Amino acid sequence: MVEIREESSTRNGEGDRPSTSASSSSSSGPTNTNNGMMTLSEFVKTRMMDCTMFATRLLTLFFTFSYFIPGPNDADAYYYKALAAAAATNALRLQQRLGGVTLSREFLQRLIAEDSAHYLFYSIVFLTTGSVTMALLPITLYALLHAANFAVVIMQNTGRANSTFCLKLQNLCATQTQNCLGIVACTEIFIVPLLVSLIFIGKASLFVPFVYYRFLSMRYSSRRNPYTRQAFYQMRISLQQISYSPSCPAIVGNLINRAIMVISNLAPPTY
Repeated sequence: MVEIREESSTRNGEGDRPSTSASSSSSSGPTNTNNGMMTLSEFVKTRMMDCTMFATRLLTLFFTFSYFIPGPNDADAYYYKALAAAAATNALRLQQRLGGVTLSREFLQRLIAEDSAHYLFYSIVFLTTGSVTMALLPITLYALLHAANFAVVIMQNTGRANSTFCLKLQNLCATQTQNCLGIVACTEIFIVPLLVSLIFIGKASLFVPFVYYRFLSMRYSSRRNPYTRQAFYQMRISLQQISYSPSCPAIVGNLINRAIMVISNLAPPTY
């Protein structure tokens, strides 16, 4: 069982909270003296940045669902709005985590190590190409997981922690997070052939797959999220089992093993 977490918004990494919380809600802001709980307005005031990201995540979900629901408006417009909302969320998260921009090697290293920077990069890549429906899945699942977790935080801080909805939502997040993150990792890998196909139909430039490779490299090297590495490893094991199977033609087995070797050589080092 894995609980999705975002690192603390404090720059020294202290004060981690479940999901998207950025600071200790129990020690900041005014509280109701009758029951020790905040009102919703007090909570919003003390967690303004987190609440703003909560809103942009809800917008990501709204635009994604609107993209799939037939209507009079152009579906592609909702596609790009969903990506823009995801980009805004990750930009806000970077601002929260890193603060101001400094032109230094240390800052660049910290920036590249942030998962939010990876998905800001991801959103920008797909904002500049033709629509790829599968590209919405990672940002939608992340928006859903973080929004659900933060909704639980809101209810816990406003006196609704024992409500049936809060308990069910908390349990759902705890039991489904690992599955969702695994789906995200596999989706990000399967997008590669789709990007190649976009080149042939004129909806993406030749540079897009190479730029996307850089994104996958960052996800593979992520310190906090091992799911991309696990997905590659599981795929490698499955393909090797196929290539070593007696029923697999020798030429197919050789192609599989060569492909595995090439991809393994492209994998970035992990620490």
